[in-house]
Amino acid sequence: MTRALRRAGVDVRRVRATPATVDRSAYTAEAAAINARHQRQTLDAVSALEAAYREPVFGEVRVWWLVEQLAQCIDPTDCRLFCTSQQTHVLQILAGMERDGVDDPDLLLVALIHDLGKVLLLTGEDPANVVCLNRPIGTPEPGVGLDQVTFQWNHDQFGFDRFRPHVPDHVAWMVRHHSIDIDACAPLMDDQDRRWTEQYLRVFSTYDHGTKSPYHLPPRPISDYRDIVEQAFPDPIAF
Repeated sequence: MTRALRRAGVDVRRVRATPATVDRSAYTAEAAAINARHQRQTLDAVSALEAAYREPVFGEVRVWWLVEQLAQCIDPTDCRLFCTSQQTHVLQILAGMERDGVDDPDLLLVALIHDLGKVLLLTGEDPANVVCLNRPIGTPEPGVGLDQVTFQWNHDQFGFDRFRPHVPDHVAWMVRHHSIDIDACAPLMDDQDRRWTEQYLRVFSTYDHGTKSPYHLPPRPISDYRDIVEQAFPDPIAF
């Protein structure tokens, strides 16, 4: 083979291969630093972020375009995905649901849109204000209802604010609360929260958190799911 390549005019040289190294410790340290900044969010910081993102960032866009942008988004704090794109994460969720026969159209739609707020990573926003899990801030009363609680601000609230006028209430609610610790927040839930948690959120969380892997390549391309998105959002929305 080498001789044939040389006869064809290809310059073939022997080089010494350098073993690839993966510095997971640096990734983990940066993830911890981002999480620490997120945990330091205050009520004033949340109010400032809500005000800063009250108006559309990307203008009027098709939701399918946002799904495509997830291929460029990597959550720098997700040590289970490592450097896997958020679009692959979505496909892993969908593959897990299909494997287990989960075909609720609302859960499939939430899988496709729940992390679309992470496109803020493409704008230069501090990842601490885009990713990470959310906990309540302040001292909410038991049973007050999750929608009456101030949580740390991230892609959940950003996505909720954009999707709320376009999807059923329980779908918007799942987008808003998919990054909470369900059991820790259970005392704050009202009756509706508990119904939607058992019917939707616990099921979705199983796949959202349980299918993550930097090694698993989903079997289907994202284009296979375009019809779900286009049917739910036939027109561009303000994002």
